[in-house]
Amino acid sequence: MAQHAVRSFHEVFAAGTTRRIVTRVFIDANPHPQTLEAWKATIRDALPDLPFEFVATNGLIDGFARSLEICEGAYAMQLEHDFVFMKRRITHTLDDMLAWMGAHEVNYLRFNKRTNKPAVYDLALEPRGDADFQVCRVSGRSNNPHIIDMRYYREMVLPHLRRPDGSTCGLEGGMCRIVGGGYIYGSLGLPRTVDHLDGRMLRFKDAIRRNLYLARQKRTA
Repeated sequence: MAQHAVRSFHEVFAAGTTRRIVTRVFIDANPHPQTLEAWKATIRDALPDLPFEFVATNGLIDGFARSLEICEGAYAMQLEHDFVFMKRRITHTLDDMLAWMGAHEVNYLRFNKRTNKPAVYDLALEPRGDADFQVCRVSGRSNNPHIIDMRYYREMVLPHLRRPDGSTCGLEGGMCRIVGGGYIYGSLGLPRTVDHLDGRMLRFKDAIRRNLYLARQKRTA
């Protein structure tokens, strides 16, 4: 389903930015390495007009750590494969967001999958920002789609993802205990700005494409 997340990001943010965008799809072949090339083909076929590259990983935390290690820019947008952006509710450009983050030394800005109000792990929301750019200070961090300051994450987070003893802090609860909360985009009460995909239907369609790819490979072998 990664192709849907990538397409959504480019449709909402890429056209209006002055920043150079490099898109990478981090992919773990396990537990079915025999279908890796088919998965890649499915993603390529869905994004014929968008340049991107694949990066091999060994799980979610390794993929996140790899993204911190190889990103060339000052900021990175971390996507999740099963979330897409809701364009009608995002009224600022990517440049607006990065300018605000830089001016206020904010290292984490998340797009909420629910209305901006106290719920679940977001137990404390405080309206921040100004009339031109409204956000909420939030008590925790989630791996849902978010923008991060690369320098801060390399210095403060990466060492806890690659500890000498092999342990890791995790990407959500453990990370919150180390670096605290962050910010979510939009005013208090703003409805969700990312939407969770219907994984069952998308996986069904992707499986058809993947099986067709494997069948073609067998015929040409």
